[in-house]
Amino acid sequence: MIGGFIVKKLATSILSRWILGGLVALLLGSAALMWHNHKEGLKEEGRLECVQEISQATIDALEDALADEKRARAALRASLIAAATANQEAVARRNESESRLEELQTQMEEQKNEDPEYREWSDTTLPSGVADRLRQAAGSAADSND
Repeated sequence: MIGGFIVKKLATSILSRWILGGLVALLLGSAALMWHNHKEGLKEEGRLECVQEISQATIDALEDALADEKRARAALRASLIAAATANQEAVARRNESESRLEELQTQMEEQKNEDPEYREWSDTTLPSGVADRLRQAAGSAADSND
């Protein structure tokens, strides 16, 4: 009986240690699994934050580039408007000059037809070198046909 009691006590003691050890191992294993899952969750959360930061930086860079492009387009549009205005003014000046030139040529022809002295004088060639001096005084080249 005492031997049975000791064996029984010893068996329950060993069994309880094995059960206790199993329970501790199970608790440690589940704690390790929970820590691993928590760590993976933190990694995934960090990845998402990185992606969000990169996306936000990309959006900011694209918005800056768009603003720069809009400013450049506005500057080009203003330049184009200024060039078009200058071109219209130049065309108007050219048309006015051509009109004045035609008027002067008409007046010259009328004067040739009405004034015989002017007709004789206008058809006479200039003495040698006078035309070159007149061109130089006007600022054009001596060999120019203008």
